Amino acid sequence: MSFKQRVSTGLIFAGIMTGVILISPLACAILFVLITGLCLYEFTGLILIQDGSPMINQSRRTLSITIGISLPVAVLFNYLNGFYNWVDTTRDLAIPVALLLSSGLFLFELFAKSKNPFSNIGFSFLGLFYIGLPFSLIIELSLALPNQTGNLFILCILFMIWAGDTGAYILGSKIGRTKMFPRISPKKTWEGTCSGALLASSVGAGCNWIFTSIELELGQWIILGIICAVFGVLGDLVESMLKRSLGIKDSANTLPGHGGFLDRFDSLIFVMPFIALALLLGGFNYSKFI
Repeated sequence: MSFKQRVSTGLIFAGIMTGVILISPLACAILFVLITGLCLYEFTGLILIQDGSPMINQSRRTLSITIGISLPVAVLFNYLNGFYNWVDTTRDLAIPVALLLSSGLFLFELFAKSKNPFSNIGFSFLGLFYIGLPFSLIIELSLALPNQTGNLFILCILFMIWAGDTGAYILGSKIGRTKMFPRISPKKTWEGTCSGALLASSVGAGCNWIFTSIELELGQWIILGIICAVFGVLGDLVESMLKRSLGIKDSANTLPGHGGFLDRFDSLIFVMPFIALALLLGGFNYSKFI
């Protein structure tokens, strides 16, 4: 895969993502529910132990994906319930359903006569916390921000992460000298990360100027840009650590030259808890539906 083809794939992917997100906050939320499922599909295929017949392994994978995606789906349904009054007890049912699914996972391993039951149980819950929880924050933010600006905010987060990644790659390859984690990713440097943070915070300042309907100040945008760049790099390193432990290069081959969906969203899923925390510490109360 040449550099030109890699760039072309990246631009097409970014264009599709941007177009769908701009449609509406609900379209943004539905998109990320689908992306959650795709990331969980790749993750469970990598991490779950093949312990039993093909039918048992596939059933285990399906149950793990269901548990992982349950929280993002619950956030979306709470939002829809608030607008359309489908079921008054949707919110009350979320925790019992989650507990039921969790119990089902233990019972599945019991009846499957698994040789590694608690390893697979642990990996299944890891999918919920590593992938499901961060994406549920994305979905909540896309739906809960005032003035129907949540989708624009999520798009800005993506822009800042992409800027941080681009700055770290381009400038890091030219001026980078001090390695961050050579045992995990020999090419990542502190100089590249700092360059990425500078570019991401500049994009954040641009978002403040362009997306004036989002109720954030310039200083907050700059801080968010730094968070996106720094923790985005750390998120990429965490996934690299996972892949190295499994002896693989990419989570999948879905996107030519870019690996799989988990490879593309590893930074975002690691960044989101810190973005949510920064908003709360800044006095921005976005929590409305959970």
